[in-house]
Amino acid sequence: LHSKTKFLPVGIASVMTYLQSQGVKFDFLDIDIDDIEDTEVKLYLERNRYDIVLTGSIVTHYKWMKWLTKTVRHYNPKSIIIVGNSVAGSIPTLFLTNSDADIAIMGEGELSTNETIFSILNDEDISNIEGIAYKKSNGTVIVNPKRKGLKKLDDFPMINWEPFKTEDYFTKSYASAKAVDDERTRVMPVVTARGCAFRCSFCHFVFWNDPYRYRSPENIILEIRRNIETYRCNYIAFWDDLSFASLPQAERFVDAIIKSGLKFNWVAAVRVDLFGNPKHEYSRRLALAEKFKEAGCLSLGFSLESANQQILEMMNKKIEAQYFLDQVNILDKVGITSMISVVFGYPI
Repeated sequence: LHSKTKFLPVGIASVMTYLQSQGVKFDFLDIDIDDIEDTEVKLYLERNRYDIVLTGSIVTHYKWMKWLTKTVRHYNPKSIIIVGNSVAGSIPTLFLTNSDADIAIMGEGELSTNETIFSILNDEDISNIEGIAYKKSNGTVIVNPKRKGLKKLDDFPMINWEPFKTEDYFTKSYASAKAVDDERTRVMPVVTARGCAFRCSFCHFVFWNDPYRYRSPENIILEIRRNIETYRCNYIAFWDDLSFASLPQAERFVDAIIKSGLKFNWVAAVRVDLFGNPKHEYSRRLALAEKFKEAGCLSLGFSLESANQQILEMMNKKIEAQYFLDQVNILDKVGITSMISVVFGYPI
């Protein structure tokens, strides 16, 4: 709470949008942007009664989520509490055992949450719903099989930001904009891809059944255009673990931006072999970087992790340290800022 920087929450917004598309109606309490203290949360739950309560957070809020589910149970003793995101999905048995939650959503939340809600409303069995774990009346936790990620991301509805106080988020998100310092910056997240094409040994994708999938350029452009025309957005943060897994994919996307005529700044996440891998001619890599710049790219995030080739191989990174140097040089040449991460210390 009370952070100077706030981001529009992509995860819960995606689930909410999908539920709305299926006709589910709900109340929404945005604790984050309103900086709602625990005493206010208690008062809200005391004044309102619900049959189903959905919530979620990242795993670092584990302790608070235990408090929240306990508080929900106190004021809504008969409600079914569903928790998503990594706080429940990464440790479903542990979380359900030690909290008042009834159901944990594992992995992508849209389909699993929707099926779970309608099963509850129709008094149907949830034991065959993929992508959930649940607690039986005797306290035993059952973990169902994981759900495969939807192949065609274009089939998901465009995120509906209307339930959110977008203007309040804009006033607090500009500070997060990379390579720009302007309070007039209106930042919005756009998801272009899910999963990852690689399996680095330290990454959570090693444990998730989450193959790499990405939206079509045309589908992404529709959302960006909506964001610009409806919300006067001028800065897009592509909210992906890996925005571009290959040179051809990246080329198609930036060509679509340039062709659209839309003017906006943006940042994305790539690997060090996008511009650094010599399997593609240097001239092609440089030309793509120049197109990135023309299309509005200000900064790209990528990871070196280690300059030691032996450690890179232990990490299963499938790159060479030289790729990193070559990529930074190309981006420097066209005026794109490199945002990098490095792992200090790695178990051998």
